[in-house]
Amino acid sequence: MEKELTFLVIVDESPEMYKALRYAALRSLRNDGRVALLYTFDKLEFSHWKAVEDIAEVESREKAELQIKDIESFLSKFTSKKPKKFIMKGDRIECITNFLKENKFISNLVLASTSEKSGSDPLINAFTGKFRSSLRVPLTIIPQNLSEEEIDKLSSIN
Repeated sequence: MEKELTFLVIVDESPEMYKALRYAALRSLRNDGRVALLYTFDKLEFSHWKAVEDIAEVESREKAELQIKDIESFLSKFTSKKPKKFIMKGDRIECITNFLKENKFISNLVLASTSEKSGSDPLINAFTGKFRSSLRVPLTIIPQNLSEEEIDKLSSIN
């Protein structure tokens, strides 16, 4: 039995993320695969106030779950398969590299570049620079200037 292709998209609040989601959803549909979503949030260090730290973590998880729910609704326009959902706490790059090491079912990491000036894509900079050797799957970068139609064509079923 062949391994199901799984396209990992890192959840954030950027408009570009939706381009990565669109591409991943259409590619997964084309290959009878699935989208995986990884939401990360920073560790909150309130060493003197553990209760405050706990409340902040609960709030971060609730925010993550709400955003993932919205993303599931977006993905349902393209595929009937529910995405795999993951939430991790810690440094974003560290979370992603650890996640990829521990989860061999991921087939491709899909990121989208920002329309901001060069150097403002921390994940792309990390995975094409210092952390490129930690990647064990292909990295797909969706250029910010691609239209929805161009993304559809690149990942088309036809």
